[in-house]
Formats: sequence, C-alpha cells, structure tokens
Amino acid sequence: MSTTPQSPRQFRSRPGRAFAALALTTAFLGLGVGTAAGDAEAPVRWSVAPATGDGPDGRLSLRHVADPGEEVSDAVAVTNLGTEPAEFAVAVGDGVVGQSGVFDIATGEPTGSGSWISVGGLDEGTVTVPGGETAVLPVIVEVPEDATPGDHPAGIAVGVSTDEDGITVQRRIGVRLHLQVAGELEPALAVSAEGTSYRRSSWVPFSPGTLVVDYEIANEGNVRLGAATTLDAEGLFGLGSARDSDGVDELLPGDVVSRSVDVEVSPWFLLFGDLSVTALAVGEDEVSPPEVASHGFTRTAVPWTELAVVVVLAGVVGMALARRRRTRMAAATASAPVGEGAES
Repeated sequence: MSTTPQSPRQFRSRPGRAFAALALTTAFLGLGVGTAAGDAEAPVRWSVAPATGDGPDGRLSLRHVADPGEEVSDAVAVTNLGTEPAEFAVAVGDGVVGQSGVFDIATGEPTGSGSWISVGGLDEGTVTVPGGETAVLPVIVEVPEDATPGDHPAGIAVGVSTDEDGITVQRRIGVRLHLQVAGELEPALAVSAEGTSYRRSSWVPFSPGTLVVDYEIANEGNVRLGAATTLDAEGLFGLGSARDSDGVDELLPGDVVSRSVDVEVSPWFLLFGDLSVTALAVGEDEVSPPEVASHGFTRTAVPWTELAVVVVLAGVVGMALARRRRTRMAAATASAPVGEGAES
C-alpha cells in the first residue's frame, strides 16, 4: 500500500530541525535497507529508494541533467519493513566523498546543491509510515539561475533515532542525487608528491628496499572522476626499475584526497620517480577523459650496507696485499748475498 503525500512545495526538509534534539548522534549512512532497535526492542527495518507515484521503480539513484533555472521533479519511497508504525526523520544534504572514497550525505544545513532540494509529505521534517506500508515522497529540485555547469551531488537521508543505554543513536540510509547542470564540462585531475621516504627491508646486502611516496590527487574540474595512479621508479642509469599502482574510486569536483603508494627497488644512491594519474569515468557517466597528469621527483637512497661491504672487502684485500708485499720483501732480503769487506 502506498501513502500519497501532499505537494513538496509545502515543506522543505530541514536536517537541523529534524536532528537538533539529539543529545548525541551517531550517523550511519547506507544505501539499501536500514535496521535500528525499537523502543520495545522490536527492530525497526526500512528501505529508501527512487520511486514513481506507485512506489519504488528499480533505480539505484536519482539522476538528472538540468539547465540553470530549471525545475526537476522526482520521488523517493520510504518503506516500513516492520509490523509497527515508525517515524522517520527525512533530511536533504550536500553530497560528499571522504578519504575512504565512500559517498555520504553531509549532515547539518546544506550549503550547496542539497539546498536546492524540497521533499514533500513531511511533518516538521518527519514522516510516519504504518508497518508494512510505503510512503512516496515527492521531490523537487530547483536549479538556481546562476548554477555553474558540471556535477552537483546531493542526497536525501532517512533515519530512525533510538535510545541505546542512555545515548541517542541515529541510523540512516539514503538516496543519492546525481545532478549535472548543463554546460561545458571540464574534467581535470592534478597529482603532486607530498613526501617520499626510503627504508631498507633488511640488512642483507644487495636486497631491495621500499620507496614510499605520499601524494595528493585533486579534482580541479567540474565533473566527478575516478583516478588510476601509477608509480614508476628506477636508480641511476636505469638500474633497478620498479612499478606499482593505486587508485581512487571517486573524486567530486573540488575534492583533494591523500594517498600513499610504495614499490620495492634497490638503493642506487639516487632514485628517479614519476607519479602519473589517469582519469576514469565513474559508473554510467559519459566523460571525455583529460590528459594524464604526472609529477616527477628524485629521492636519495644510499646503499649503506653495500658500501660497508665494499669498505670491509677493500680493507681485507688491502691487508692481504700488504702482508704479501711484506712477505716478498722479507724473502728478498733473506736471499741477498753477503757483501765482501773493503781492501786494505
């Protein structure tokens, strides 16, 4: 059974009002089915999904391309999978991707594209759904006239608050909004090595060590991108070359993430490296990838163990040569004829 709410123009979900009463809130954002312990220990289970007026329609997210000033209509369905009525807090928010690379919906008052979203069918930011039923909530996205071209990620989170040992805990799941404002798309990534280090893995002579490169990738364009990073390193005269790779699943416009990659390479006094990043389209996005960005660097890698071995060997050889020379001189002195005395 579906519950049809009133027009979304009458309400704008306010995460500040919906969640401000929580003394302590722990938020868990997921996509799919949420579960939270109820007041009487009966778990509250719910799902949130893109929808039409009849209910969930099988989409994974809300995806739209809109012109500046355009209004976009859509809907989400909140389904109570339990048997008892439950109240769900509904909030809109800006889309973010953390250092872990996982998409999330920011809490608090939205300042970006989350503020363009209105959700209908809410009473002070909440909706009560009977057990086993679904509420379809209309969604309207009002794109500002001055919106810049490119991706403007946002989302709608639906949560349940419970009291666990005197602590108010909120668990929430959400629907992502892939919103792209029409215009010129400018995909661009930049990479920089923030620091390098070299450590020996053992003191066994001529064994390789580990070159560690800490780096940052910045999305300097206006569309989201994935990134594949490759590290190439070699010693003097191309000795001991090595390669390794790393990657980032998703970078939103303006995002900067820190990563670390390492390779095993033998110490050859100086190591020369090149860090390159290749942009990748994410999911169903159609993006013309930019040129590969790269950053070159050098790192000292003195082969102290090998030098110590050379010094020891040189000392042993020198001592052996000196001993041999002394032995030969002593033998030559012993075999020399005794000189005759002077005539009177």
